[in-house]
Amino acid sequence: MTVVDPRSGISFAMFDGPKRVICKVDWDALVDRATVDGVDETDISATYDRHREAIQAIASRNYDAGQASPIVTTYQLTPLS
Repeated sequence: MTVVDPRSGISFAMFDGPKRVICKVDWDALVDRATVDGVDETDISATYDRHREAIQAIASRNYDAGQASPIVTTYQLTPLS
């Protein structure tokens, strides 16, 4: 399940065994990723769908690093070259 919040981003859930972990990818991260991809920056749901696997992998790493509610940021989703 994903939830789109036009002010903050997209929330989604992962599981650590039976424990549900609420994660988020920042709105700005999705807009910046869409800009780099050269696609419509207003369609963050499509950007999320295109990059879902990478977003979930980043959130998982953040959780493993100690974030109780992982947040994926611009710098993680669209690193500077």
